[in-house]
Amino acid sequence: AATILYGNLCALPQRNLKRLLAYSGIANAGYLLMGIVAQSEAGTSAILYYLAGYLFALITVFLIINLITKEGEGEDISCLENLNRRSPFLACAMTLAAISLAGIPPLAGFFGKFLLIKSVATEAFGNIGYFALLGVAVFGVVVSIYYYFGIVRSIFWSCQIEDTTTVFVGLPIRFALVCCFVGLLYLGLLPNKPMKWFESAAVVVSKSK
Repeated sequence: AATILYGNLCALPQRNLKRLLAYSGIANAGYLLMGIVAQSEAGTSAILYYLAGYLFALITVFLIINLITKEGEGEDISCLENLNRRSPFLACAMTLAAISLAGIPPLAGFFGKFLLIKSVATEAFGNIGYFALLGVAVFGVVVSIYYYFGIVRSIFWSCQIEDTTTVFVGLPIRFALVCCFVGLLYLGLLPNKPMKWFESAAVVVSKSK
């Protein structure tokens, strides 16, 4: 619970994108710990699902940040301003990644957080500490929606920077972003099949203990 609170509250005032993601990563580690706290196969499979979705979203965000900073921009959120005009493709990819990281449906991040919260809720009856953890987890989702919306707002609704210079996206980067994009949508819109894989992996892990 403390990890989720600390990470999200520290990310809230950040303007530097990499620092924001670092603190958000601390909060996400807290969500992963929820799966461990659940001490169940459902918790383990939820961890694996969440990690897969988080990986796709994080790769997307860092590829875009590195691409834009190579164009001479800083790492402040303002470097994303007017991205929807400079590169609609990057704007779309960054928005989807931010939505997933914030835990908004229907992308992978939402279902990952939902499964982790559900795994703890299943074990919560009769344990006040678990209910407190669930409350903090939901509060953390609300806070993360706020600061990730700041990224989306900069992309689409900022009028401070008039630069509309096109951002060049090479074929390898474009291919990697499309793969991440498909992964986020697949995990979010068609979660049943990947969940079967993760549940099978969770069974193997539980038997190896």
